[in-house]
Parts: sequence; structure tokens; C-alpha cells
Amino acid sequence: MSDYVTIKVLAQRSSMSERTLRKFIRCREFPHYRPDPKGKILIRLSDFDAWIESRRVRIEQDIDAKEMLELLFASEPKRKSA
Repeated sequence: MSDYVTIKVLAQRSSMSERTLRKFIRCREFPHYRPDPKGKILIRLSDFDAWIESRRVRIEQDIDAKEMLELLFASEPKRKSA
């Protein structure tokens, strides 16, 4: 049972808010389990990790994101070293 976590634990692990995770659960974005109808919602870590990986954007493949990052870093003033 250790591969299942609560929303609270998953929020801490993923740096997402509990509210955001609940929204994704309501939209059936990833599998979740509620063994007792009034109990806590449980999420299998491997299911969540697979869901996150499927939505990861690779900068190298996203031309628009790559261009935005290049513009952002090109416009930053250079820091003087002490």
C-alpha cells in the first residue's frame, strides 16, 4: 500500500496545490481510488508519474517555447562580478 499516497502527500511531492490536484481528479486526468466512499482519495505514484511525464513539454521540440526562452535570456542584463 506504500505506493499509494493521499492528495496532501502528492501536493508536497509534486509542488502542486491540493486544489489543483483535486481539479485534475474531478476532470479524470489520472486514475485515483477511494476505497471508502467517505474516505481519503488515494493516488498510485506510478500512475501520477506517468501522467506528469505524458504532459512534459520538451523545450527542444517546442519551437515557440525555445524562442521565448532565448529572447528572455538575451534581454537579461549581465551581472558584474565582484
